[in-house]
Amino acid sequence: MIILWVSLGFLIGSLVEWITHKYILHNFKIKALSHVHFGLHHRKARKFDGKDSSYESFPPRTWDTGLAEIFMIFLLIVLVTPTWMISPWLWSSLTIHACLYYLMHRKSHLDTTWCKKWMPWHWDHHMGKNQNMNWGITNPLFDYVLRTRQKY
Repeated sequence: MIILWVSLGFLIGSLVEWITHKYILHNFKIKALSHVHFGLHHRKARKFDGKDSSYESFPPRTWDTGLAEIFMIFLLIVLVTPTWMISPWLWSSLTIHACLYYLMHRKSHLDTTWCKKWMPWHWDHHMGKNQNMNWGITNPLFDYVLRTRQKY
Protein backbone atom coordinates (compact mmCIF):
# COMPACT_ATOMS: atom_id res chain seq x y z
CA MET A 1 0.00 0.00 0.00
CA ILE A 2 2.88 2.38 0.77
CA ILE A 3 4.24 2.11 -2.78
CA LEU A 4 0.80 3.00 -4.13
CA TRP A 5 0.62 6.20 -2.02
CA VAL A 6 4.19 7.19 -2.91
CA SER A 7 3.60 6.55 -6.63
CA LEU A 8 0.36 8.51 -6.51
CA GLY A 9 2.18 11.39 -4.79
CA PHE A 10 4.83 11.58 -7.48
CA LEU A 11 2.20 11.30 -10.21
CA ILE A 12 0.12 14.11 -8.70
CA GLY A 13 3.28 16.16 -8.10
CA SER A 14 4.25 15.83 -11.76
CA LEU A 15 0.79 16.89 -12.90
CA VAL A 16 0.73 19.89 -10.54
CA GLU A 17 4.20 20.88 -11.78
CA TRP A 18 3.02 20.67 -15.43
CA ILE A 19 -0.19 22.65 -14.77
CA THR A 20 1.58 25.29 -12.66
CA HIS A 21 4.30 25.80 -15.25
CA LYS A 22 1.92 26.04 -18.20
CA TYR A 23 -1.01 27.94 -16.72
CA ILE A 24 0.51 30.07 -13.95
CA LEU A 25 4.18 30.74 -14.77
CA HIS A 26 3.53 31.37 -18.47
CA ASN A 27 0.21 33.16 -17.96
CA PHE A 28 0.89 36.80 -18.64
CA LYS A 29 -2.22 37.90 -16.75
CA ILE A 30 -0.50 36.89 -13.49
CA LYS A 31 2.33 39.39 -13.94
CA ALA A 32 4.01 38.98 -10.53
CA LEU A 33 4.90 35.39 -11.40
CA SER A 34 5.03 35.35 -15.20
CA HIS A 35 7.38 38.36 -15.27
CA VAL A 36 9.86 36.67 -12.93
CA HIS A 37 9.60 33.31 -14.67
CA PHE A 38 9.21 34.12 -18.33
CA GLY A 39 10.47 37.69 -18.42
CA LEU A 40 13.60 37.24 -16.30
CA HIS A 41 14.37 33.52 -15.96
CA HIS A 42 13.73 32.62 -19.60
CA ARG A 43 15.58 35.69 -20.82
CA LYS A 44 18.68 34.78 -18.79
CA ALA A 45 18.56 31.14 -19.87
CA ARG A 46 18.36 32.15 -23.56
CA LYS A 47 21.06 34.80 -23.26
CA PHE A 48 23.53 32.67 -21.29
CA ASP A 49 23.10 29.28 -23.00
CA GLY A 50 20.81 27.80 -20.35
CA LYS A 51 22.49 29.32 -17.29
CA ASP A 52 20.67 31.51 -14.80
CA SER A 53 22.93 33.25 -12.28
CA SER A 54 19.97 33.74 -9.93
CA TYR A 55 20.54 30.17 -8.71
CA GLU A 56 24.15 30.80 -7.70
CA SER A 57 23.30 32.19 -4.27
CA PHE A 58 21.24 30.24 -1.81
CA PRO A 59 18.95 31.15 -0.26
CA PRO A 60 17.71 33.68 -2.80
CA ARG A 61 17.49 37.20 -1.45
CA THR A 62 14.92 38.91 -3.67
CA TRP A 63 11.67 38.06 -5.38
CA ASP A 64 13.32 38.43 -8.80
CA THR A 65 16.27 36.17 -8.03
CA GLY A 66 14.49 33.02 -6.93
CA LEU A 67 12.44 33.94 -3.88
CA ALA A 68 9.24 33.78 -5.98
CA GLU A 69 9.99 30.17 -6.93
CA ILE A 70 10.70 29.15 -3.33
CA PHE A 71 7.55 30.95 -2.18
CA MET A 72 5.43 29.06 -4.75
CA ILE A 73 6.92 25.71 -3.69
CA PHE A 74 6.32 26.51 -0.01
CA LEU A 75 2.74 27.57 -0.78
CA LEU A 76 2.06 24.33 -2.66
CA ILE A 77 3.48 22.27 0.22
CA VAL A 78 1.21 24.13 2.66
CA LEU A 79 -1.79 23.58 0.36
CA VAL A 80 -1.22 19.81 0.26
CA THR A 81 -0.78 19.51 4.04
CA PRO A 82 -4.35 18.16 4.48
CA THR A 83 -3.31 15.07 2.49
CA TRP A 84 -1.45 14.04 5.65
CA MET A 85 -4.83 12.95 7.03
CA ILE A 86 -5.41 10.73 3.99
CA SER A 87 -1.90 9.29 3.97
CA PRO A 88 1.38 10.50 5.46
CA TRP A 89 3.06 8.68 2.55
CA LEU A 90 1.10 10.71 0.01
CA TRP A 91 1.98 13.98 1.76
CA SER A 92 5.63 12.94 2.07
CA SER A 93 5.95 12.06 -1.61
CA LEU A 94 4.26 15.32 -2.66
CA THR A 95 6.65 17.27 -0.43
CA ILE A 96 9.70 15.35 -1.69
CA HIS A 97 8.56 15.94 -5.27
CA ALA A 98 8.33 19.69 -4.61
CA CYS A 99 11.86 19.71 -3.16
CA LEU A 100 13.19 17.63 -6.06
CA TYR A 101 11.59 20.10 -8.45
CA TYR A 102 13.60 22.95 -6.95
CA LEU A 103 16.87 21.02 -6.70
CA MET A 104 16.64 19.67 -10.24
CA HIS A 105 15.58 23.01 -11.70
CA ARG A 106 18.40 24.81 -9.90
CA LYS A 107 20.99 22.22 -10.97
CA SER A 108 19.80 22.37 -14.59
CA HIS A 109 20.49 26.13 -14.73
CA LEU A 110 23.85 25.95 -12.96
CA ASP A 111 25.21 22.92 -14.86
CA THR A 112 23.91 22.98 -18.41
CA THR A 113 25.94 19.92 -19.47
CA TRP A 114 24.11 17.96 -16.76
CA CYS A 115 20.79 19.43 -17.91
CA LYS A 116 21.31 18.43 -21.54
CA LYS A 117 22.12 14.87 -20.48
CA TRP A 118 19.62 14.26 -17.66
CA MET A 119 16.81 16.76 -18.36
CA PRO A 120 16.73 17.24 -22.15
CA TRP A 121 12.99 18.08 -22.02
CA HIS A 122 13.80 21.06 -19.79
CA TRP A 123 16.67 22.10 -22.03
CA ASP A 124 14.26 21.96 -24.97
CA HIS A 125 11.76 24.11 -23.02
CA HIS A 126 14.30 26.92 -22.67
CA MET A 127 16.50 26.57 -25.71
CA GLY A 128 14.11 25.12 -28.31
CA LYS A 129 12.26 27.14 -30.92
CA ASN A 130 9.00 27.10 -28.94
CA GLN A 131 9.31 27.96 -25.24
CA ASN A 132 5.61 27.19 -24.83
CA MET A 133 6.17 23.43 -24.95
CA ASN A 134 7.88 20.90 -22.65
CA TRP A 135 6.24 21.97 -19.39
CA GLY A 136 7.56 19.14 -17.20
CA ILE A 137 10.60 19.95 -15.06
CA THR A 138 11.39 16.81 -13.07
CA ASN A 139 10.14 14.52 -15.82
CA PRO A 140 8.37 14.69 -19.19
CA LEU A 141 5.52 12.28 -18.33
CA PHE A 142 2.64 14.72 -18.75
CA ASP A 143 4.28 16.31 -21.78
CA TYR A 144 4.00 12.92 -23.46
CA VAL A 145 0.48 12.25 -22.14
CA LEU A 146 -0.80 15.72 -23.12
CA ARG A 147 1.31 15.89 -26.30
CA THR A 148 3.35 18.93 -25.37
CA ARG A 149 6.74 17.21 -25.58
CA GLN A 150 8.67 18.66 -28.50
CA LYS A 151 12.23 17.50 -29.12
CA TYR A 152 14.75 19.79 -30.78
